[in-house]
Amino acid sequence: MLDDTQKRSYNYYEEDDKVKENIIQNRDFINDARSFLQKREDYGDEDLNDKEKVYNAYMEHFRYQSVNEVTAIRDLEYAQNASQEDKEQFARLIDLFETQKNEGILDAAGDYVQGIATAPSTYAGILTGGFGKMASLTGINVAKLGMKKILGEGIKKSAIRAGLTEAGIGAVQGTAQEMTKEETGYTDEIDYGNIALTTGISGLTGGVIGGTAGALQTRQAFKAAEKLDVATNAQKVIAKDANLKAKATLKKVANNKELKRTYNYINDNLKALDPDKVSLGTGLMRDIADAKELGTLTGKLPTELVENINAAALDVFKSGKIIRKKGQRITSVLQRAISDGDITTPQITDIFKEYNITADQFSLIYKAELSEAGRTLGASGNLKQAISELSGSLKKLEDSGVSTLTAREGKEIAEASKNGTFWKDLDRVRLGAMTSQPATTMRNNINAGLRVVVDMGVRATENILNLRNPLDGVTDVARYLFNPAEANIARQLLEKNMPDTARKLFRDAADLASTTGAESTLASFGTKLNYLNTLSDNFFKQAMLTASLRRRIKDANLKGLGNDFDEIIATGKFNQIPDDIINKSLKDSLEFVYQSSFEGADKGWIAKKTRGFLKAHRDMPFVISSFMPFPRFIANQMKFLYDHAPLLGYLGLENFGTKAGYKKATLAGFQNSQLVKEKAAKQIAGAGMFLTALMWREKQGDGVSWSEFKDDKGDIIDGKALYGPFAPFMLAADIYYRWSKSNVGGETDIGEIAPTKENYIRETLQALTGSQFRTGYGFYALDNMMDAVFGEGDLGVKGEKVIGEFVGNVVNTFTIPLSTFKDLYSQFDKDSRFVPETKLGERGESTVVNILDIIAKRGFRALPDVGPEYDIPMTDPTKTGKIIALNPIEKQMFGFTRRPKKNTLQSEMAKLNLQYYNIYRRDSSDLIDLYTRNNLSLEGEPTNLNERMKIVIESDQYKKRPTQQEKRDYLLSKAKEVTDLAKKVAREEIEAESKGTGKLSVVKQQIWDRFSESNKKTLDTIYTRMMRKGELTFADGGSDEIKDIRSNLNRDIETDTGKIMPLYEWALGVNSRRLLD
Repeated sequence: MLDDTQKRSYNYYEEDDKVKENIIQNRDFINDARSFLQKREDYGDEDLNDKEKVYNAYMEHFRYQSVNEVTAIRDLEYAQNASQEDKEQFARLIDLFETQKNEGILDAAGDYVQGIATAPSTYAGILTGGFGKMASLTGINVAKLGMKKILGEGIKKSAIRAGLTEAGIGAVQGTAQEMTKEETGYTDEIDYGNIALTTGISGLTGGVIGGTAGALQTRQAFKAAEKLDVATNAQKVIAKDANLKAKATLKKVANNKELKRTYNYINDNLKALDPDKVSLGTGLMRDIADAKELGTLTGKLPTELVENINAAALDVFKSGKIIRKKGQRITSVLQRAISDGDITTPQITDIFKEYNITADQFSLIYKAELSEAGRTLGASGNLKQAISELSGSLKKLEDSGVSTLTAREGKEIAEASKNGTFWKDLDRVRLGAMTSQPATTMRNNINAGLRVVVDMGVRATENILNLRNPLDGVTDVARYLFNPAEANIARQLLEKNMPDTARKLFRDAADLASTTGAESTLASFGTKLNYLNTLSDNFFKQAMLTASLRRRIKDANLKGLGNDFDEIIATGKFNQIPDDIINKSLKDSLEFVYQSSFEGADKGWIAKKTRGFLKAHRDMPFVISSFMPFPRFIANQMKFLYDHAPLLGYLGLENFGTKAGYKKATLAGFQNSQLVKEKAAKQIAGAGMFLTALMWREKQGDGVSWSEFKDDKGDIIDGKALYGPFAPFMLAADIYYRWSKSNVGGETDIGEIAPTKENYIRETLQALTGSQFRTGYGFYALDNMMDAVFGEGDLGVKGEKVIGEFVGNVVNTFTIPLSTFKDLYSQFDKDSRFVPETKLGERGESTVVNILDIIAKRGFRALPDVGPEYDIPMTDPTKTGKIIALNPIEKQMFGFTRRPKKNTLQSEMAKLNLQYYNIYRRDSSDLIDLYTRNNLSLEGEPTNLNERMKIVIESDQYKKRPTQQEKRDYLLSKAKEVTDLAKKVAREEIEAESKGTGKLSVVKQQIWDRFSESNKKTLDTIYTRMMRKGELTFADGGSDEIKDIRSNLNRDIETDTGKIMPLYEWALGVNSRRLLD
């Protein structure tokens, strides 16, 4: 509690006197508030140059803290890091606000509304059905009326989800507020009653208002349900007529022996098809459940569907005069008939339409055959041959448009009963864990939001190029994002009519979920870990699917269907939409979330190789995924860049390896005016992206790198993962920005933008691969391995380190889900926020690293550090002190990581485009590197790099250098002096610690390791010869066993002249003169 010595005059006012008119005249208050706001909110002198501004800023801050969880947790961080004087100052202001006379609601409304609008919890309701947290103006929170849109499924669910969401957020906010009061000394202990009250009020009010909103705001859902009912009823009429025709066709089977045999074969296979082993899609599973209740199942499929498929198959055979011999499979026979010209795809499609089925539903025949082959041939050893035959047929049927089942999926179905998938499934769990954090979902949501803007630009440009209304369909994707109930109609119709297609589009995770749906418990757990991402992906996919269908149908004005998507739905003709439009809309949806598989009939060499690489990624668990976890995303990101980069998309790279050949296919593309316009629209949008990126880059100024931006306080946000596929445009904007500002002899010079070519090779790789280039993962991990294997040092030690770090990184990927709990816990425990050091190095004789220690340090770094013995904090050679995370919980809220403002050295490095590795190279010894970095970050020491470089940067000697490169050269040379000194001191410290231990220091071991293997062998031979002849003897009273020189380097020996010295020193002397003696 604040005592009398800590309070100021304004704290003694009576409640009735604690009003603006009095407080604003109090000098103590003005001094405290101005000082606090400048330190906490980074206000400038001009922002607070009169009393009115100070009071208003003070009130704004504390009103925000009452309703905004981000402000609350940042206040806690400020209090934890503040000096005692600043804590007391903060406590006095808290005391004033807590005891201040109630304000008029209109006076405070603006600040409270802004605080609510900027709180992440306000928007959590979009996915949870929440509406808002509420509390009284006199207590803890203020009502967030009308700020959260319900997208829910009814009053009860909305109320429950809203209540749970708001209760959780209220608990976090209440805990932060109470801990801030304790930390500043305003209270002696945390008031858990207040936390419970905040939680309870937030949950209760959120639930009540959420339930009310669920009742008031389900109009869209009701309208969508009515629309779907109309479509369903219309489809039932069509389905009834089609089934009557099917029954009539099947009655005629008895008169045709050949057709009857084919019918029995198809019918038996369909009856044996097991939905538990072969995924049939959500829509068909709903139909199966309905048919089960009505008792209208044939085998495990709806009877009407089985009848329609049988009738369609018989008509196909009859129309093409196709003969199926006994033992032949429908898949192979139909493929040959199409290839031989006995029947055409349009003929088959017309038959499908007559019986109201789609290629998806007809593909159940192929699934049934593959499943039957797996059952009957699995034990005989003939399965491989059958799969090869069926896969070839499926590929051709897919290319012809009469199958939606790919050859790869067919193989999975046939092999579903085989064992040996454990390692694949375990790898899927690992990949699922890697993207399980809320932070990943938030990044994907932000990126998808940017993609919506790009889509609007592309559509508007297409409209202009095609002489249509420029605004036609521009906001369709946004419309369906804000009205998901309507977007869900198209999804449900797709699931019902094209279950296989819908299942593949909306499966749990493109890189994780089985394409056939048949998966083990372990694999299923991996996809469930990805729940948040799946929810987000499918939300955006269904919006894009509906928007794309609407646009393409309107643009095409289909014969017999028209151009009104709503009318097509209402008349029950959704399944008559041409495959071409359906497939293009599916492609748009998959590309929107970067999940395209690059499938297609005549894809070029790049697409084929990409498909092969994706297949290898699936088939070889832990191999490719260990350095490239998500290759599908990278491939789609590169395609996005290719499509949208100006001029690049016209190179026709996709045509390499096509049947027509590169030249012919590319020229044909230029002759296709519609294709030219589509490409032009994307590239014009790409030019817009570049200009936007350039404006964004200019706004950030010189003190950041291409992947960073500043928040309103000047803290740095790492945008690499956030930018995603837009990162290459950000990098290009950075290059242009630096080039335009360069000045070498009065002219711009591209050579000025970076110190070496290596810099931009690395940066380009990072921009193209995104978060897969992080430390410990991706290509960076391969770089580390190569450095370790081919660098200096004992191969055995290096091998253990490489294996330990590799295994540790793999183990860590399984524990990434716990990072969420780590961020939450460390938000309230300052000591837990320090970034742990994972490379502690070798000490003394134990230079053979304990591999289990390495695995533990690297593998479990995602776990919360709960003390009481905390991990050793990491240091950064470019800054003073230990590295500590800023408000880690914000990473989960917003998807990005904040770092403190850059110091003088870091700002200058960004201005000169110098990276960490330019100014500091890690030592090959982890221990020497650790000590060196510690020395470089020690405050007030001559080895402190930041402090020393600040003097250099502010010197006239530095400022007078006219070009960036000359400044770089000077700064790097001065930095090397300091880093060399820090390393020298580190070696001396390690040497001093090793004295008296009887062990060879890491420093000496490193020198020995630098000898070539030939030199080491020569020294060992000389040592062995002299020991055997008695010219050298051990002088430390230990064992007389000679062994080899490496094993005894730390021991003392006596020469034949009577001189006693360490064997290590003797070896160095002999090595220097061995060719001279």
